[in-house]
Amino acid sequence: MRAPPIQLSVTMAALGAAPLCFTLAAKLNVAGVQFDASQPGLRARELDIGGRRDVAATLRRNELVASGIDCFIPVERFEQLDAVERAMTALFESLAFAEFLGRVPVSLFMPRDEQLVNTIAQEAARRGVALADFTRPASCSKCGIGLDPAVILLEQKNPAQEVSTAGHRLVAARVNDIDQSGQRGPIGHGRLDALAYRIALEVCGLKSLPVIDCRSWRQPVEESAQCVKHWNNVMPVGNV
Repeated sequence: MRAPPIQLSVTMAALGAAPLCFTLAAKLNVAGVQFDASQPGLRARELDIGGRRDVAATLRRNELVASGIDCFIPVERFEQLDAVERAMTALFESLAFAEFLGRVPVSLFMPRDEQLVNTIAQEAARRGVALADFTRPASCSKCGIGLDPAVILLEQKNPAQEVSTAGHRLVAARVNDIDQSGQRGPIGHGRLDALAYRIALEVCGLKSLPVIDCRSWRQPVEESAQCVKHWNNVMPVGNV
């Protein structure tokens, strides 16, 4: 039994290979983990029903929940005749895995083709899985919105205001920052007003866990730990 976890998730793929990534996430004392559709060993197409049950058992053993799945297929793949079928198959496999994990949200860049959008939205609805579109600016009316503070800050916009604007359509939110040189990293030493951002997420009633997006960070484990500490310090559990 570990200490009551901080209500955050972390992108597992950046922490290393399975099963070590689960162990490291638990040591960070976060509540959940964000799956990645491209992570070897945890790709939906690689997991039969036995493999998926093993994943569920690993989550329980580490006292973690699944917060969602990242399926960030480049939009261009949906526009290439030799790639669109593979892209759609990968996305549909992620939707099926998300349903198995408890109907967790799938984060993606929604393609621009209206017919594909309709097909994806229908399959997601059939499986009871919410879609979080991280495309900027958000334009898909058939799915929810995903927000990445680092991207928003690079646009010279306010992440907390963007959360308020998204309102009930917000399905997924990242926890990250950019430093003065524009490099991605943990919150606490960059441009993000973490308190305002966290309050905005609380007010809008985000149902999924905010995700520490440590992809591309220099020291993902250590910097994720910094992120967890700062997130809790700006608004301790007793004050939420």
